[in-house]
Amino acid sequence: MVEPVHLSGTTLEGGGQLLRIAIGVSALTRLPIHITDIRGNRSGGGGLKLQHLTAIKWLANASSATSTGAVVKSRTLDFRPSLEHDCSKSLSSDIDVGSPGSVGLVLQAILPFVLFSGCQQGSIHITIKGGTNVSMSPSIDYIQQVLLPTLSRIGLPPITAALNHRGWSTGRTEMGSVTFTITPLGNGARLPGFNLSSRGSIKHIQATVLAPRSCEKQARDLLAAALGQQFPHLDVDITFEDSKHSKRLYLLLVATSGNGYKLARDWLYSGKSTSPNDAVPRLISQVVSELAAEIEHGGCVDEYMRDQLVVFQALAQGKSVVDGGRADGKSVEPSLHAKTAQWVVDMLLGVEFDGSGWCKGIGLSAGEDYAKRKDGDESVTRLIDTLHV
Repeated sequence: MVEPVHLSGTTLEGGGQLLRIAIGVSALTRLPIHITDIRGNRSGGGGLKLQHLTAIKWLANASSATSTGAVVKSRTLDFRPSLEHDCSKSLSSDIDVGSPGSVGLVLQAILPFVLFSGCQQGSIHITIKGGTNVSMSPSIDYIQQVLLPTLSRIGLPPITAALNHRGWSTGRTEMGSVTFTITPLGNGARLPGFNLSSRGSIKHIQATVLAPRSCEKQARDLLAAALGQQFPHLDVDITFEDSKHSKRLYLLLVATSGNGYKLARDWLYSGKSTSPNDAVPRLISQVVSELAAEIEHGGCVDEYMRDQLVVFQALAQGKSVVDGGRADGKSVEPSLHAKTAQWVVDMLLGVEFDGSGWCKGIGLSAGEDYAKRKDGDESVTRLIDTLHV
């Protein structure tokens, strides 16, 4: 019997990502976990929010898990998936966060299970109702333009995201809805190790602006000037959408290289301003500057994509490399979020990262009862230890 893995929720970044990756990997591999001090580094006492509970409940149902502590503000969670592989449940579903909590972060938690469970052939349709543009989380625009193309590039089957309605955490909070169509790996299939290197030079920048219609000319003019000054030889396209509220200002910049890699920076404006016209210059200045820094280090992924690839590196067959770039002659350090993700998968799966983007994954096959493999490995270890006594 596999004993629960204890994870302290204050480790490294100490926020919600630790929880999301842990429950996603636990449900998929059927390795039980015990998490304490959940989101212990967050202000306001930490604990579970509706967004986290939504993912926990979906994964508990999908993996026939028993969970203790799955209530709002709980700081402790016991999550024990059934060891019996039950594929009688359809994974296609409607998920309601119950608040403008991030749709993208719920997807982050459940996606490995959907892709690797081996329980359903053909397309899976999952509609998540919540926030599509929420501070400190991947927007639907980033998901469509950066995340999904990158997941396709590493060898995962097609995933599409259809925006039904935007949901905002700024201005008048509002629920949104996104329908994801996911093609899972076939039963017994593995994700081959992948190599994201040799980015090549940047060729194109796509700008997506969400702001009140009254700001459109100002935003287009300032963006064209800022991008033209920072990247004088690149093709630039600007898309504008009316956000329909004076406090909803969002900018996403996506740089595409000659080899097809995509790096991005964005900001759902959270600074003080007397009017949207006052905020637009600051929004543009910050995001353009941050994108320039991302491009300068020469990596194949941006800071936020790097941490989202960690779980797939851990699950892949053999060696995977994600080039995060170089600065001052050294590999760019993973962010605190990425280091936290790496710590979680190491604790659960025993995979290690070398700090420069290299990892040897466990080669999980879709539908595999990994807990039995893990239990077998531990039994062999105990036998060897006994023989050496």
